[in-house]
Amino acid sequence: MLSSRRAPIVTQMVVYKVGSADETFGHTGVAHFLEHMMFKGTDRVASGEFSRIVSRNGGRDNAYTSFDSTGYHQTVAPDRLELVMRMEADRMTGLRITERDLISERQVVLEERRSRTDNVPAALLDEAVREQLFGRRKPYAMPIIGYADDIKKLNITELTTFYRRFYAPGNAVLIVAGDTTPEAVRKLAEKHYGPIPNRKVEARRRPAQGGTDLPQRVSRADARVVEPRWSCDWLAPSYRVGETKYAYALQVLARLFGGSETSRLWRALVTDAKLGLSASAGYSAASLGLTSFAVGVHPAPQRTVREIETAVNLEMKKLIDGGVTANEVERAQNQLLAAAIYAQDSLASGPRLYGAVLSAGGTMADIDAWPERIAAVTPAEVVAAAQSVWRDSGAVISLLTPAEGSR
Repeated sequence: MLSSRRAPIVTQMVVYKVGSADETFGHTGVAHFLEHMMFKGTDRVASGEFSRIVSRNGGRDNAYTSFDSTGYHQTVAPDRLELVMRMEADRMTGLRITERDLISERQVVLEERRSRTDNVPAALLDEAVREQLFGRRKPYAMPIIGYADDIKKLNITELTTFYRRFYAPGNAVLIVAGDTTPEAVRKLAEKHYGPIPNRKVEARRRPAQGGTDLPQRVSRADARVVEPRWSCDWLAPSYRVGETKYAYALQVLARLFGGSETSRLWRALVTDAKLGLSASAGYSAASLGLTSFAVGVHPAPQRTVREIETAVNLEMKKLIDGGVTANEVERAQNQLLAAAIYAQDSLASGPRLYGAVLSAGGTMADIDAWPERIAAVTPAEVVAAAQSVWRDSGAVISLLTPAEGSR
């Protein structure tokens, strides 16, 4: 419960501890397809009426699927919280999946796959990178939306089995944020979610290893590409799997090395050497399994991949050999803490942040302790984390370029 009286609105988010990484190869896209089907009917709410009811009551709603979780959320006036809670509880166990709805929604999902992946060269390259990084046919290698051939053959039995396996009160996290009180939320939750019979859901497992043939290079040349992109992704520990002791230092490292226009990589490649149009680094620790640490550069015109790789490797070597200063670390820590404060201040990003941690095995104590743990990271720990992750044996380098003769 995240209470805020600054605006007369409230957000309810129900996050299920299931995502695309809980699927098997050959049967991908089930979690995401089921997310779509959850907006179809129950015995109490007609097909397609869920969102219309929310809209008629002045609210908005949506949902998302990730590798480890699936979330449904509504933002409404406080006096409509019971309405959306009642409807969310209803579809937790009362979903009706019909052949008619499945056929029509299949076309929606396939079009989403075409528009967001098949027609986006960078997305296709990212799929290929994940297959190499995490190992083909492994949970984090398979796309969240699924492969097109799998989407085309999904059936009611698969969707219903997945729904009954994972959708239960004990496998869900309820997050309510906004203009209400813990007492009011608890009373409504007990009224609407409390009576739903719980079921035991088997523990989820993720591989503790990634691809076996690393390092790898992956490239894609495509006529639709306007600006080339060079990237390197490394296997990295999360809060749950791998060398977890580095999880907080890696967050500081990502911010310090490539998290802003004042970061080391941006200053060296973009501001000073004019090698790149942009440079970045990214890392997220909230994963039930292994995760990745990524560095990316958009090369400046007339600059070569060799120049980019040489410059990035030089900056990495400078950091590992020369260390980082206490001032750099403190600045990165302050930026991370400020971003977290702003995120929690939002009724959109705040609940989702909590949902990501809680659905991946974290606790409220972990969330509360995060600022202190980030603030405790030392320069030596940042360097040690870089040394641990920046290894050729855990890397996939990728290059996206325009097709020859397309420009």
